[in-house]
Amino acid sequence: MKSRYGLLSSLTAIVLFIVLETLSIVLVVKGGVVQQFKVLGAVRSVESWFWARTGKITYYFNYKSENDRLSAENLQLRQQLSRYAAAQAELDSVVRFVEPPFTYIGATVIRNSVDRQHNYLILDRGAKEGVEPGMGVVTARGVVGIVSAVSRHYAYVLSLLNTEQSVSAKLAGSGSFGPLTWPGTEPDKAVLQEIPVHIQAAPGDTVYTSGYSTIYPPDIPIGSVAGSKISQGSSQELTVRLFEDFRSLHSVYIVANNHRQELEELHE
Repeated sequence: MKSRYGLLSSLTAIVLFIVLETLSIVLVVKGGVVQQFKVLGAVRSVESWFWARTGKITYYFNYKSENDRLSAENLQLRQQLSRYAAAQAELDSVVRFVEPPFTYIGATVIRNSVDRQHNYLILDRGAKEGVEPGMGVVTARGVVGIVSAVSRHYAYVLSLLNTEQSVSAKLAGSGSFGPLTWPGTEPDKAVLQEIPVHIQAAPGDTVYTSGYSTIYPPDIPIGSVAGSKISQGSSQELTVRLFEDFRSLHSVYIVANNHRQELEELHE
């Protein structure tokens, strides 16, 4: 009986202590802002410590499921990588036996003229790099000319701005084609000839290489239509404003037609 009474007294004392401590904390907190921050800071510290520990415990129990998920994801990625590697190997085996119709040699213009009737360029690539007479020269913005002669390290190019040059070109949309020549006047304008009179060519229509020669690839943009007139009553002459600025040429591409010899033999 005495032991039960002693236990009850101890529990009563503990409860009373907790109540008094809680009451004192409440009174301190209500006593001022500084006290509030101190007490709340202590509470947040205890909470942070508790959350960190419980977070580790939760991670430990979730570790197996997370590891299983990552293993499944790695397996899927490996399978995809294996399929890509197989596809690439098959593609490489095909490409080895397929020769592209055109290859390109990058070159830099080291000399250029635009103020003559027969303008020319000199490039810093020659026979050493595989350049041959008859190869075309282009940029991303149009046709530049044709290689006329080569030395070991240099190439002499007849510019499109040459009254003796012509390029087979076509009109966007209709596909009508004809020779594009430079009339020898303005360095930013050429003339597309032999376009039928019934073809409607609007200002701004793009003119491309036709691909009907062994020199230039098809569909290289050359310029846009700036005007038209009837020539000899049966065809149109279209004034073409060139996309390429020949006054500022620097980097160009020499075009090698890998099927040129075969095509020329058939043509003969």
